[in-house]
Amino acid sequence: MKLQITALVPLFTSTLVVAASAPPAPPIRTLPNFWEFNITALEGPGCPGFASPPSSGYSTRPKFGSNTVDGSEIYYWHIAYPHIKASVDGTETHVWCETTLQYSEVDGFPDRKPKADYLFKLHKNGTRVMATYELDEGVTAEWKFTYFAEDEEELVDTVTLDGPISSGKDVQTYFSSVEEAPERIALPKCGAGVFKYRTDLFLSSNKKGAKGIVASESLVNAKGDAEYYGVQQGFSYDWEKCQD
Repeated sequence: MKLQITALVPLFTSTLVVAASAPPAPPIRTLPNFWEFNITALEGPGCPGFASPPSSGYSTRPKFGSNTVDGSEIYYWHIAYPHIKASVDGTETHVWCETTLQYSEVDGFPDRKPKADYLFKLHKNGTRVMATYELDEGVTAEWKFTYFAEDEEELVDTVTLDGPISSGKDVQTYFSSVEEAPERIALPKCGAGVFKYRTDLFLSSNKKGAKGIVASESLVNAKGDAEYYGVQQGFSYDWEKCQD
């Protein structure tokens, strides 16, 4: 439903002259017309490899991108991990996955002709993580996101959550803290490159009998098995225009 708000302005006998400033110019954006990310390698218990059939109906996969529209140029791309889940009263108090991604700038789809007009830069605004939480008081969930570029330069983001937290079936979104001018990882050349990151989830408790679980949205299939949609990690990035 569209809500329409009308401002009523009373009439006056005197004349009011107002100097109006020109509207601000739209922000100058620095980005290619088209780009894509492809998973090229997976390692770890939190992401069975490509040859391993998923135990649920979902697999580790790229999901969606998002960006700001105010000129601040904060972009996220999300990867879903159905196998990243852990419980403090179970055997999986720590789970991890290492993901390798191929970034490519292209002139369009479906041809995907390579272009090299922009330099991709990772870690514009830290990391975003979307998951479900049931944490008793005394239980702590810690996310650790370690990013590597081709030259093995490394950046680490963390998100630490202390119970009690109860999200129920609803996903909750958290962001790593970011400095005013965050350090970034630039790929070695314009247009394309490879980077990887490791995702760690740790659960711990300092209170006897306290329980906790971190997982993702789920449903029960016809066989009675739970299918997890996947914890979603959003890595942030932007670009720099390459010299002609």
